[in-house]
Amino acid sequence: MNIRWKLFITIGTALVINLAVGYYAFISLRQATADTTRITEHTFGVVTESLTTQVHFKKQVQEWKNILIRGHEPALYTRYFGQFEREEQLTQQSIKRLLTLLEAETPSWRAANDFQHAHETLGRQYRQALDANRDITDNTYSVIDREVRGIDRQPTDLMDQVVEAAGAYKSERLERIARHQSAIEQRILLAVIGLLTLTVITLVWFADRVIARPIVEATQVARRISRGDLGGAIPERGNDEAGELLQALKTMQESLAISQGKLKQEQSLLAERVERRTRALNIANAELARAAKTKDMFLATMSHELRTPLTTIMGLTEMLQDQLYGPVNSGQGRSLATIQESSRHLLTLINDILDVAKAESGKMVLKWDYLPVDQLVEASLRMVRQPANSKKHRLLQQIDPAVKLIHGDGRRLKQLLVNLLGNAIKFTPEGGTIGLDISAPGDNSGIDIAVWDNGIGIEEQQQRHLFEPFVQLDNDSTRRYSGTGLGLTLVKRMAELHGGTVRVESEPGAGSRFTVTLPWCSDDNTAHHQKLSREDTEASPIQHQSVQETTLLLIEDNPANRAMVSDFLRLQGFHVVSASSGSAALRLAYEHLPDIILMDIQLSDMDGLEVTQQLRKHPLLAKTPVIALTALAMPGDRERCLEAGMDDYLSKPAGLKEIYHRLLGYL
Repeated sequence: MNIRWKLFITIGTALVINLAVGYYAFISLRQATADTTRITEHTFGVVTESLTTQVHFKKQVQEWKNILIRGHEPALYTRYFGQFEREEQLTQQSIKRLLTLLEAETPSWRAANDFQHAHETLGRQYRQALDANRDITDNTYSVIDREVRGIDRQPTDLMDQVVEAAGAYKSERLERIARHQSAIEQRILLAVIGLLTLTVITLVWFADRVIARPIVEATQVARRISRGDLGGAIPERGNDEAGELLQALKTMQESLAISQGKLKQEQSLLAERVERRTRALNIANAELARAAKTKDMFLATMSHELRTPLTTIMGLTEMLQDQLYGPVNSGQGRSLATIQESSRHLLTLINDILDVAKAESGKMVLKWDYLPVDQLVEASLRMVRQPANSKKHRLLQQIDPAVKLIHGDGRRLKQLLVNLLGNAIKFTPEGGTIGLDISAPGDNSGIDIAVWDNGIGIEEQQQRHLFEPFVQLDNDSTRRYSGTGLGLTLVKRMAELHGGTVRVESEPGAGSRFTVTLPWCSDDNTAHHQKLSREDTEASPIQHQSVQETTLLLIEDNPANRAMVSDFLRLQGFHVVSASSGSAALRLAYEHLPDIILMDIQLSDMDGLEVTQQLRKHPLLAKTPVIALTALAMPGDRERCLEAGMDDYLSKPAGLKEIYHRLLGYL
């Protein structure tokens, strides 16, 4: 029998017993009520009958007095005597009924019985007095009255006793009924309480024995099994749900014991295999470590050994081009230009190989800063404008106005863009179009930097190999292009170092689109509205304090960059005046006599080199620090700036923190 049926039978039995007790209580209360009603009616009849007897008796006595007072008239005598006999008869009838209502030999019954005899005696005495005096006159009234005076006292007193005894009888019976009913109610209450207590105890015992105890045992068994102890015994409990649960746990324990034995065997075998594999991996790791160390040593050695003669070649070539060793004819000039271009290409290849090695070994460290997007785009496009012009390409750019600053390493991001733009120029025929788009999706989750072209395109099956090192696509369209295949590998590694990704969309003959997605949010744009943290400024506290008294002249032809850099430097404490042209820069410099100058090179009316030369002629500005902030980043550009009289050189894109710390160095 399952637990549900056991519980149903137990509760049903308790319910039946409770219903039986309730029915008994109902019957007992109804019987007690009926007895109470019956006795109440009986006692009420006794009292009523005793009062009726008393009333008839008093009327009889009153009629007797009427006979004595008015009996001298025959008509009145007859009338009053008739009424006397009628009341006497009614009194006898009433006292007889009263005796039938009373219990025999009770005080009330004896008082009523005495009254009956006294009443009969009174009637005889009244008649004897009338028989002795037939003619009733005024004189006989007093005589008869003296003869019967006082004989009605005993019946009257007895009648009062009857009434009083009837009242006492009523009170005593009602009190007895009340006690009896109270006893019945008390017995019923005790029975109900006892039965409910027994029912609760039975249910608690049933729940403990049939439900709780098996559940506790099952829980203990389950916990023991969960701890891995599979050797304990499991009790058996009938065929109900608890028994089935314990049986299931027993089966599970046996299955687990078997499985655990097999698992231990497998673990032993696995441990042996792992040990063998670990030894093999340790040997392989040692070999890889030696190989990596050998590779690093090789790259360092090759970098030094290749850069040293390459530096000599590039230096001598530049000296020959400058005709420092004598005149050079046109053919020699073309040859020297070819040597110079090939040397720069070789230097780029060497740098790419070293950068890939750094990225693969995790040794490439980024210098994080907030970079103006316009500067990044301007500097990147400037690096590829010359080869693009030589192939008559159109360079297009589109920057989302919502993106003003980007957080990253300016040098590496520019290298990333230059690699993508260089590939686009390399694989786009003459007269093609190259584009650089920067956009921010609406979900504020990042920015997309896309480089696209309408060149030869890439076949779909070859796109998966694009970002592998030292891999170039092997088809008729690309086989004629030179290169190491490291550019896109560097693009992927640098995007990942910035927490981003790169993807490609291409169609053969229609062009390609490379999209780099980097983390970004709109809060990055407000970086130039925030003061640098204490750790950025505490290294130079004296210089930082002097910033509050420094006037800085910013010359920048790009309005967005000019506004951004001005806001940032003002927030750091500089007094900033700005100009967008060379003539305006000279006018403001003569007017404000700035303490330091940030100079762009490419201006609308005169370049920054000429402006610097003019400033150096002013006696109060001859020693003023001038720092170039320019997108000119080709070899020789730094030297030309320094030769023009500038004190330092920053290539775009320059981070806001980098600009700030470079300025602190001159205060």
